[in-house]
Amino acid sequence: MSDNLPKGRHVVYCDMCTEDNKQPARKTCMKCEISMCVQHLQAHLTTPVLLQTHPLTEPIASGNGGLVVTTKCPQHGKLLEYYCLDDFTCVCVSCAIEDQHRLHNMKTFSTAHKELLEKVQAEQQALLVKADGANTSLEKWEKNEREKLGRSSVRLIEAVTNLRDLALTRVQSSVSARMVSVKTSKSSLQAAKSEEDAFRFLQMYSQVHQDLENAKAVDLRKGLEPGSDRDKLLDVHLDHMLNNSSSSGNAHVGG
Repeated sequence: MSDNLPKGRHVVYCDMCTEDNKQPARKTCMKCEISMCVQHLQAHLTTPVLLQTHPLTEPIASGNGGLVVTTKCPQHGKLLEYYCLDDFTCVCVSCAIEDQHRLHNMKTFSTAHKELLEKVQAEQQALLVKADGANTSLEKWEKNEREKLGRSSVRLIEAVTNLRDLALTRVQSSVSARMVSVKTSKSSLQAAKSEEDAFRFLQMYSQVHQDLENAKAVDLRKGLEPGSDRDKLLDVHLDHMLNNSSSSGNAHVGG
């Protein structure tokens, strides 16, 4: 065995070495409940009966009452030799063949360690695959959302442009309609100014006055000022479009 100590592990010393020459332990015998260095471990490694009946584990620290980690069954006082895969606990031979674990799936420590280690590795790999799949799905979702946002932006710009054009057309039509009164009054005034006969002028004046008053009552700037009904109507259309776009996006995320 190598004399190099495992890094990052608490050093456990041999229980069989003299106090003035304590050597680091290499294994702990669960049956003898002692930790042994390379030299004192040889008997356990070379004697067939000890090799078969005395399970060895990585060094376990000892306290005043024996090993810090108990190696014996608290119920039967026998050595813990098996692992119950159903209850996830270490058991002794009496637990395995007589008590509540006798019908359970029992394994020796070495077999249980191997099988559970393989299971942990497999589950870890499955989690990695699952995480990778989630990341891929998230990236795909983000790409789709960016593309959808780009398309929505184009549609929104087109819709705003169309709404502005429509509003401009309506305002132009409204102003043009109001300009009729102004043009009419201008024509009446021009005709009155051209009339040299006093009687005819006075006969015309009533209509000229009416046309002039109508023209003066016309507000050609109506609908062009900020906050007008036209703008409010446009804002309502835009809010409706944005809310519909947001609702569609949330529905997509929820799905």
